Amino acid sequence: MVKDAQAVRPPAVSVEHHGIERIPDDQRHGSPRSAFSLWFAGNLQYSALAVGAIPTAFLGLGFGEAVLSLAIGILIGSVLLGFAASMGPRAGVPQMIQSRIPFGYYGNFLPVLLLCLTGLGYFAVNTVLGAYIVRELFGLPFLVSLVAVAAVQIVIAIVGHDLVHQAERFLAIVASVLFVILTWYGLAKGDLAASGDVLHRGAGGVAGGMLTTVALASTRTFGWSIGGSDYTRYLPRDTSRRRVLLAAFSGASLAGLWMAVVGAAIGTVITVDSPTDLVAKLIPAGLAAVILVALLAASISGSVLDIYTASLGLLMVGAKVRRWISAIIIGVLGTAVGFIAGHNAGSVFGTFQNFLFLMGYWIGPWLGIVVVDAVVFGRQEIDPQRYFDRTRRFRPGLATFVIAIAVSVPFMDQSLYTGVFAARFPQFGDLTPWVAGAVAALAYYLIRRYRKADE
Repeated sequence: MVKDAQAVRPPAVSVEHHGIERIPDDQRHGSPRSAFSLWFAGNLQYSALAVGAIPTAFLGLGFGEAVLSLAIGILIGSVLLGFAASMGPRAGVPQMIQSRIPFGYYGNFLPVLLLCLTGLGYFAVNTVLGAYIVRELFGLPFLVSLVAVAAVQIVIAIVGHDLVHQAERFLAIVASVLFVILTWYGLAKGDLAASGDVLHRGAGGVAGGMLTTVALASTRTFGWSIGGSDYTRYLPRDTSRRRVLLAAFSGASLAGLWMAVVGAAIGTVITVDSPTDLVAKLIPAGLAAVILVALLAASISGSVLDIYTASLGLLMVGAKVRRWISAIIIGVLGTAVGFIAGHNAGSVFGTFQNFLFLMGYWIGPWLGIVVVDAVVFGRQEIDPQRYFDRTRRFRPGLATFVIAIAVSVPFMDQSLYTGVFAARFPQFGDLTPWVAGAVAALAYYLIRRYRKADE
């Protein structure tokens, strides 16, 4: 069956004509290895390097404390991403279409809207990082650099699924080779024995900094889960779920840990004022330019995934346009957001940190519901028509999602808002994603278990 599916693989240069509908069995192709290469490329990027630098450069942690916290967060996030990716072959539809089962057709509009906003935000973040690199390399104005980087990403997303996979593989190879140089300099010049900077520690001290780092690292990684199946839905339906999970987990965790460790090492020895400082202040000018090219390739690879997933989300909320037009709309809006939020280099890291927290606040409870629904209640094959059944208007997932977010508000801890619990116990950092995820999972299980659902 796999060979037959691979035989009908369309040319990579053709524009993808599928949108959010189920992929027919005779048009499936590929192998689980594609999940490894895609998520390796998706996590071998500037944002992962930046997350690695945050605990040592801004939270006052030592290198060892930072690496331990980053590793815990990345491994947790990679497991959740792998689980989401493993759902794609059997379902044959995008991740958020599958979310209609626990949320209902119209109830799912809320998480899909949040997906679109998250995709816009992450596209803006990665595009801004790429724009700063182009500005550093060529001396172009920020706006010109931003538009140039965005245009490349939009074109790849317009062509669609197969070109996205090919571009990710190519960009991963380019970035990996050049990142070896960055790794050498980062580990050689970094203060790996550093005990941390007391002046940068908040009221939570070391414990608060470590838990905050776990939250940031895990959120950056499991944030991809909202589109995990988008890139595996073309795989043959009988593809092993375990192999897909392991492939996605391995790719995401290996690249994420690599970038995070290097970022943490760099953060021990430089003062970060601009995104490019992570390289420009560490490496001699000639080599720095080479590494910045690698970081540019990595930023593009991340943004392509963001715009592709967000463009599918726009179709899910009822936009009557073709997928490639949706990609253009998301790309233009994301570029505008990037210009507004990113033209001040000094605020980029603070904005990025707040964005990661906000993303975790809703993806945490969404994941709790989706995982329980799939593991406990979704063992049998789902009739594909249920994904598009408008009579299933609202399901228990929506109510539990809202309840979980409301319950988690006191645990929020970032510059935009600090909840009552977080203010009273800063040593726990920001527990919001975990509290919201646990509450959502438990509430959804109890409602489904003891309520006769109208299936």
